[in-house]
Amino acid sequence: MINVIIFLNLIMIAYAIVFAIKSLITIKKFRNEIAKKENIKNKNEKIESENARIENKKSGIIKSKIAKNEEIKVENNVNNEKNIVIMIPVYKEQSTIVETVEYFSRITKQQYPIIIITTKKERNENKNDPTTQEIIKERGIEEIKNVFVVEYPSDTGYMADQLNYAIENIEKILNRKIQKEDWYLALYNADSRPNEKTFELAAQQLSDKCPVIQQYSYCFENYSKLSTLMKGFAIYQSNFELKTGIINTTCSSKFLYTHVVGHGLFINFKTLENLNNFNTEFWCEDIYLGLQLKFNNIKIKPLYVLENMENADTLKILIKQNAVWFKTTSQFGKIYKDIVRKKNYKSKFNGLIGTINEMRCAINWLMFPILMLLMILVPVLYKRYDIAMMSLISYEFYILINYIFTLKLINKIDDKKYRISLGGFCGYSVATLLSNLGPLKSVFSQDKEKYKTERKPNNNS
Repeated sequence: MINVIIFLNLIMIAYAIVFAIKSLITIKKFRNEIAKKENIKNKNEKIESENARIENKKSGIIKSKIAKNEEIKVENNVNNEKNIVIMIPVYKEQSTIVETVEYFSRITKQQYPIIIITTKKERNENKNDPTTQEIIKERGIEEIKNVFVVEYPSDTGYMADQLNYAIENIEKILNRKIQKEDWYLALYNADSRPNEKTFELAAQQLSDKCPVIQQYSYCFENYSKLSTLMKGFAIYQSNFELKTGIINTTCSSKFLYTHVVGHGLFINFKTLENLNNFNTEFWCEDIYLGLQLKFNNIKIKPLYVLENMENADTLKILIKQNAVWFKTTSQFGKIYKDIVRKKNYKSKFNGLIGTINEMRCAINWLMFPILMLLMILVPVLYKRYDIAMMSLISYEFYILINYIFTLKLINKIDDKKYRISLGGFCGYSVATLLSNLGPLKSVFSQDKEKYKTERKPNNNS
């Protein structure tokens, strides 16, 4: 038993070192991408300047010069058709909806359609307070340029149902024909606040015809207002998002666990149609979609700019959120069988790899805190205090490395200046040991209804 614990300590240290190395590789890749985009931007500016100079001349020589410049190609072919559609499904978002629409309108410069998808369910459940629909009408949101509001006409259903309704009626909503091969859905939540460079960089990547691009996130938007423990959970969630998100998609191996998220997702409409749109049978449509992409050999390309989102501010809310996420993650076997049964896949082997990784994620989420506590307590029972101390030091080393490189990634990619603090380190240490409370709730409570995250009232709305 003691030898096993020593071996597990070595594995934990190795995992921390591997994470550090992969973080440095990701940062290098990020710098290369930025340099590449800057070169393209500078080249295009020179081309545009030269074309403008040529057009201003009025002599017979000009035509020959123009002819010579016909072969000049703009590498950064950002979509002049503005073929990104932003969809934001909302349900009981009275406190955030106005600020959300204003924010997205500002950072997109009103160039892209923004579709707000309400649901009839909210009208029936909200008899006393103003509904999101009433706030939208009262504040004149529908009058804002390129903002469209549509209501999902059902008393039941969740986010995926709202999205599918809007997708199926996209041409009617926009009042125009669209070529699905050239149009992309950008999915965000009502509380999403993506980086202001998001759509500029996304348009550049979409010009390369990537079917799926994911903007990953970190949870520091309300960091200063959180307790020490909840700051620890913010670091824990940010570490997971970056580790399995932007790092693993950068390393681009089918044997690594990768995932998409229901906010910050850019996906081609034709690709989504081929996958039968969003799944409505499981609570977390993004987890199901992630496995579908594996089954169909569709790689996720990371967007090298992050979204800074809020973390749950109480342990109670966080446990409920994690229970919902774990429920779908733990149903990896059912998802595998469902995709195979529908026969909508290209590679069953790749799907199996993705399913195994989902299983590994679920087991790790549920069991790591328990295993870690056993690695400390069992040696104490055997009076091997040296091994117990080794386990504690190995764990704190693991936490420290993950903490350092999580902040390093955020600072480099999102141009921030977050610093390591003793409070953050201690909070992260404790939060990691409590990180399976949500999964445990999911296992033992067997909730029948999907939890809706509570929003704090906003006096500005």
